[in-house]
Amino acid sequence: MAERTNMKDRTREAILNAFNTLIESNDFDKITIQMIIDEAGVGRTTFYRYFKDKYDVMNYNYERYLQEYLMTGKVQTFEDFFNIMTADGTEFFRHIQKIFDSNGANSFQNYLYEASFYAVQMIFAMRGHPQLTPTEYLQYSFLCHGIPHLYESWIKGMYPEELTSEEAAKAIYDLLPEAIQGNLWEMK
Repeated sequence: MAERTNMKDRTREAILNAFNTLIESNDFDKITIQMIIDEAGVGRTTFYRYFKDKYDVMNYNYERYLQEYLMTGKVQTFEDFFNIMTADGTEFFRHIQKIFDSNGANSFQNYLYEASFYAVQMIFAMRGHPQLTPTEYLQYSFLCHGIPHLYESWIKGMYPEELTSEEAAKAIYDLLPEAIQGNLWEMK
């Protein structure tokens, strides 16, 4: 069974690596499933066994990246998270920054918003606060819409060079309402 899991992981990674190779030199809208499967050396059926579409592959980049940090205990606060995203994440995403140019309902920006807002809701639920008030919902929705845009601008080098990744992370963290500052995994 472990061998089967490793094969699945290798196939998924081959598809992801093919996508990442293509996005370095192609606009997102120009990339097709055929291009991805040709680059990965897999068949169409195999591709669809792992991913729904190219947007799903694009989003898997971020999921995999987050899992590496969130599930290993490297992140205890949102400030830790923002530090990782502005330092390590910048290097990780810089070569594939064209994913931010995707448009429409399935855009990477929309995915980042949905993933961020879901994370906020889960943090509140883990802290014994299962339902956001209407005011909290509005505040966190606003915040989760803005952070992906800040992150995109950071990756694309649109902020002054003299702003360090630590300073950027702290500035973003300071925008957070007090209710979600502090340790992410502690009950409040």
